[in-house]
Amino acid sequence: FQKPYLEFSGACEGCGETPHVKLMTQLFGERLVIANATGCSSIWGASNPSFPYTVNAKGEGPAWANSLFEDNAEFGLGMRRAFQQRRDYLTSQVEDALQDKGVMMSDKLRRLLQQFLVMRKENQHDLLLPRGRSIYHQMMERLEPLLQEERSGHAKLQMLYDLRDMFGRISFWIVGGDGWAYDIGYGGLDHVIASEEHVNILVLDTEMYSNTGGQASKATPAGAMAKFAEGGKGTAKKDLCRLAMTYKTV
Repeated sequence: FQKPYLEFSGACEGCGETPHVKLMTQLFGERLVIANATGCSSIWGASNPSFPYTVNAKGEGPAWANSLFEDNAEFGLGMRRAFQQRRDYLTSQVEDALQDKGVMMSDKLRRLLQQFLVMRKENQHDLLLPRGRSIYHQMMERLEPLLQEERSGHAKLQMLYDLRDMFGRISFWIVGGDGWAYDIGYGGLDHVIASEEHVNILVLDTEMYSNTGGQASKATPAGAMAKFAEGGKGTAKKDLCRLAMTYKTV
């Protein structure tokens, strides 16, 4: 019964992609950041002037961006690493504010900032709470009003307020079809999986190039016919999951 952040996609009737993406928005809500490869999911996901991703009552919703077949995995990895760099900068600013005796703040604010530092330094895993929230997101919601109230007291508190969205934890997803993941973008996808970076990957496997009319891909099973491969595919389907699991962090 979680609120979905995907409505009226305009996908083909009976499309099996949209239920999976809708479920993803229900699980992660406004914390969701999507790097979407070109393909069916980018067409129904962002055909001007319509846009199926929506927001909550606060105007918050998933962030979505599209890249090409050949570099979407690297595109998503860059988004994750950019966020990590900004979050590391926030951590250094929190440490600086807490150590500066000239920065006056309430005990409640100080305790929350210290708690944030402990979680960051111990690299504690995030916990998913009801309604798609996380421990870090819950902390951000408690910190924001305190920083807004006390930011005028010192420039360093104003800096923390300006960086307030970095207190939360973002869920990064690299999304695309089998033409991207199995074929054209596989080299980049393999690189991202091997990087051990904290990203999630969703492959919407239709077992052929659906968006361009029905060509066979490496996800097409042996013997299967596609619109532009009516002779049947002569080779077996690539086992993408087994290839991914050769890396210890998958």
